[in-house]
Amino acid sequence: MIILLRHGESLVNVTQTFSCRYVDEPLTENGLHQAERAAAWLADRNIRRMYASPLLRAKQTADIVAKRLGCGYTVAEELREIDCGALEGRSDPDAWERFRQVLLRWVAGDLDVHCDGGETGHRAVDRFAGFMRAIPDGAGDTLAVGHGGIFAIGLLKLCPDFKVTSGADMYLPNTGIVLVDRAPDGFSVVQWGLSEHLTT
Repeated sequence: MIILLRHGESLVNVTQTFSCRYVDEPLTENGLHQAERAAAWLADRNIRRMYASPLLRAKQTADIVAKRLGCGYTVAEELREIDCGALEGRSDPDAWERFRQVLLRWVAGDLDVHCDGGETGHRAVDRFAGFMRAIPDGAGDTLAVGHGGIFAIGLLKLCPDFKVTSGADMYLPNTGIVLVDRAPDGFSVVQWGLSEHLTT
């Protein structure tokens, strides 16, 4: 089983600021608590290897989980959030609407479009797919700590059984968990948005 964990709440989530390159804020107190709760839930899993996005909020989440599990992790550039180009650092409604329109076109199958200076859907999908396919197959679970955007668009194209009809379907809460099964012919989303650990 491959377990995808979105990072805990960070300052950029509170301010709704685009952050995929140089804007790199830490977790909030709430985000730290979310990571602790996720770590407690994950402690019961047979996790043998762990990866994390290079962004601070993902590494801080991974630090907390790794400490609880008693293991280390590898930083994977492929898990970085979708590159939004010129929208980096912005938090205004117009920026979010531009990003939303790009995502909707990706969902519709037009992967050639991109935000000004950002990556195309092809690039985002390919780097995530490359990461998933390179995960060693074998005993135990793999945990990857990253971001909701790249998880959603990556799985949408990688897993034929993962269907979305709106942007709301792609939403993953902070420290929300996605369970992905690996089969000889590809990958399958077993559960999207598991968050029972946040209510305990």
